[in-house]
Amino acid sequence: MYVSQLEVINYRNFKNFTVKLKPVTQIIGENNIGKSNFLDSLGLIFSQEVSFFKRRMLEVSDFNYETILKLKKEILDTSIEPKDISYPKITIKATLKDWNLKQEAVITDWMSNSEFTEATLTYTFAPISSFDTIEEITLQRQFLKDYENELGSEEFNKIPESEILNLINFPISKYYYRIHGGNQNESVANAYHLNQLKFELLDALRDAKSELSASRNNGLLFRVLNANEETEYQDLKKQLVGLQRAIEGNVAISGIKTRISEQLDKISLSTETSNNVVDLIFSLPNVSDLLRKLSLIYNDNPIKIERNGTGRNNLLFISLMLSFIENPERMQSTFFRIVGLEEPEAHLHANLQNHLASNLEGLIKKEDGTYRKDIQLILTSHSNHITTKIDFENTVVLHYKNGIVQPHYILEGFGTTAEEKRQVNYLKKYLDSENVNLFYSRRLALVEGISEKLLFPIFYKIQTGETIDQSATAVVNVNGLAFKNFIQIIVNGFHTRCLVLTDSDIGTQTEHRAQELKDKYDAVDEVDVQISELSTFEKDLIDCNKSGNGKKILCKVVQLVRPNSGKKYVEELGTSDIDVEGYFALIEGYKSEFALQLSLSLTEDHSGFTLPKYIEDGIKFLDPLM
Repeated sequence: MYVSQLEVINYRNFKNFTVKLKPVTQIIGENNIGKSNFLDSLGLIFSQEVSFFKRRMLEVSDFNYETILKLKKEILDTSIEPKDISYPKITIKATLKDWNLKQEAVITDWMSNSEFTEATLTYTFAPISSFDTIEEITLQRQFLKDYENELGSEEFNKIPESEILNLINFPISKYYYRIHGGNQNESVANAYHLNQLKFELLDALRDAKSELSASRNNGLLFRVLNANEETEYQDLKKQLVGLQRAIEGNVAISGIKTRISEQLDKISLSTETSNNVVDLIFSLPNVSDLLRKLSLIYNDNPIKIERNGTGRNNLLFISLMLSFIENPERMQSTFFRIVGLEEPEAHLHANLQNHLASNLEGLIKKEDGTYRKDIQLILTSHSNHITTKIDFENTVVLHYKNGIVQPHYILEGFGTTAEEKRQVNYLKKYLDSENVNLFYSRRLALVEGISEKLLFPIFYKIQTGETIDQSATAVVNVNGLAFKNFIQIIVNGFHTRCLVLTDSDIGTQTEHRAQELKDKYDAVDEVDVQISELSTFEKDLIDCNKSGNGKKILCKVVQLVRPNSGKKYVEELGTSDIDVEGYFALIEGYKSEFALQLSLSLTEDHSGFTLPKYIEDGIKFLDPLM
């Protein structure tokens, strides 16, 4: 069984969000895109932890901001009748699929389609039935009216709308949550059956050191140890009974008892029913008390967790949890478990990230290639190394489209034609730890080679005044003409502004290629193909800077790239303008070195340097507000 789909409405940054899920799903995207919120939304339905029970009673800040803002503006607008204003609710709906017979006994009452192939669980946070919305709106409007009368209309109207809206109360105390199964909103999910579904979250802010201490009741190590039945520790209890006899025979302890009795004889009187004999007995601890005394150490050289580095403790923490949930015998008491692993890369160097990610899928994948039905793994990450080790078929990128968070599977939309299969194979190979960065960016620039990749960030800074990192733009070198492979991701639904910079190749066998590419994607709003006026990127640069200060910069660069022939060329050039073909002939076999030296020179001083028009237009497309 697994959660095949999750719908989230009005919860935090999710206004109306739906995503398909798989037995193993990786969720990636830029910071503050909602990855943690997504895992929390799952927890509101499936978590059995006490902390989550408390968190199910949400706060105003858990509502989508735009939803709350819309409500307050409607209350402020007295032309809208109170009866026409609805207070928002938060809804999180999980669809379950592919269960076995044992699991079917749990989810039978939650069936949601006529074919009995899907079941749903829905968390709702909504006003209680006794809440009188008309009365609440009337009171809010009366409060604002009284405040206006107190200040006077002239002064009241000077107050910014945002401050007026802050005066409107949101009645969070009138809200309560419920979890129901199936399509009948009235039917509350049976607590016993709901308890058979668990959600284990290893959150990004985990305190590995604390979680690995058995002395903490809610620590992971103690929960893992204490999850066993008490009967499994009977042999330890036998040892404790023997310990009492050993205590009684210990010379030191016997001596202490004797000395206490002697002192009692001096200050107390014996009677017929009692004497001054004392004893020391061993208070037999329960299993939980015993487990709290256990410590986890690492390696043959025993080092306590307190002295480990954060990276090692993070690995221990993850391993402890995974060992617990991976054990099929342990899972027999739970029909289904979702594991949310948030930022597993924390405190791990690149090689360890690669190794960890390579083995995560093995947690739930069986030898025959199928997935276990009792575990679903959902992980989130910012790490390029983690991202590239998880099958792209299972990777969802969260991104903004028209200000709304949307999900997109990286390989979603590719068909089964020979060309599309070649595209998928290319992307699986070429989306390495560097190029996969495009999915963590808001804008994308595709370039032909290393020269453009080196120089485009410099050009962007010259034209916009901000770095390419500040604009969240990724530059991907496609190493030739493989633009279509990447553009297809955009066409398939990853709605990110994508600039393509390509050479015109005038005078070559491929001189029509660039225009054909531009014509093909002209109707795609998110894609802009810009073509060099001359045959190559370098020739356009030279042509734009053949005189003035641009010439000075290029003359300096060519002498650095070609010390002998470059110096001779500059001397012979004198005061004449740079001839494009002559200069290009000098650097044609040294394009990478030329790009490097030019980037260094422009970083020092770019005054008077002119950018080719097609590059300027491309940057304007990426940054339309510039």
